[in-house]
Amino acid sequence: MLRTTVPLAHACARAGMWLMFSVTAAAQAGPSPTIAPPPPAEGDDADPTRSVAWSLREEYYSLPGQAWNNAFLVRVDRAFMKNRPRLAGRRGALTRFDIPVVVAGRPDGTTGGFGDIYWQALLVPYLTERFAFAAGSGISLPTATGPRLGTGKLTIAPTAAPVWFMPQRGLFFVKVQDYLSVAGDTDRPDLHYLTITPLLVWRVKGAPYWMQLDAETQTDWTRDARTGYKAGFLLGRMTKQRSGTWIKAEVGVGPYRVANFAIKTSFFTVR
Repeated sequence: MLRTTVPLAHACARAGMWLMFSVTAAAQAGPSPTIAPPPPAEGDDADPTRSVAWSLREEYYSLPGQAWNNAFLVRVDRAFMKNRPRLAGRRGALTRFDIPVVVAGRPDGTTGGFGDIYWQALLVPYLTERFAFAAGSGISLPTATGPRLGTGKLTIAPTAAPVWFMPQRGLFFVKVQDYLSVAGDTDRPDLHYLTITPLLVWRVKGAPYWMQLDAETQTDWTRDARTGYKAGFLLGRMTKQRSGTWIKAEVGVGPYRVANFAIKTSFFTVR
C-alpha cells in the first residue's frame, strides 16, 4: 500500500488513479455517441492499492442535435497488489465491472433500459510512492436493450498510462487509450478512435477536499481523423474514512466535440 502520513493523499489518489483506467461503459462514435460515457472517470473513485468496494454514478450529457443521455452506473473495482521481492516497488492487477442503466432523449422521443456492460483488467508492473505505470485493456459488451442505449458493437479498449505522484498533495498522469470494435451488429457503424487525457489531481491543504483538472482529445479514425476536445473540473470530498463523493463539470470544444457539456456525480466507498 502507498505509505503517506496524510490520509487525504489517498483521497487524491482515489480521485484520480482510476480515471486513468476508466473506459466508456459503451464506446462512443465520433461527435454523436449513442450512449453517454461514464470518466474516467472521471474523478474516479480509487487508487490501485485501495480499491473501490462499490460506487454509484450519474452522468448527464447534452449532445449535439437537441439530444441528451443520462446514465446511471453501478461499479465494482478490485485491486490485487503484491510486493516485488528483488526490484523496487510493487506490482499487481486492477479489475473493473460496470453495469449501466441509460435514458436517452431525442427529438422524437425518450427511451430507457440497460446499456453496454463493461469489464476491464490492467496490469501494474511498477508502483512506488512517486511513480506508477499501468497497461491493459477493457471490453465493452453489446448488451444494450435498445439501439440508442448502446453501440451494438463488441469493443476492446487497450490503454497505457504513466502516473507521477506528489506525496501528500496529488498526482499527474497522461492516459492513452484506443477503442476498436471487433464484432457486433453489421448494421451499426464500426468504432475506432483514440483518446489522450492529461489529468492533474490536487488536494486542498488542511481540508477533506480535492480538485481535479483534465482535458481530452478524441480522434476518430473512421472519420478522417477528426478530433474533438473537452475540458473538465471536479471537486471531491471524503465524507468519512471509507466513503466520499464528487461532482464534475465538462465542456466540449470544437466542431467535432462528442458532447456540448456534461455533469457527473458519484458516491463511493473504498475497501
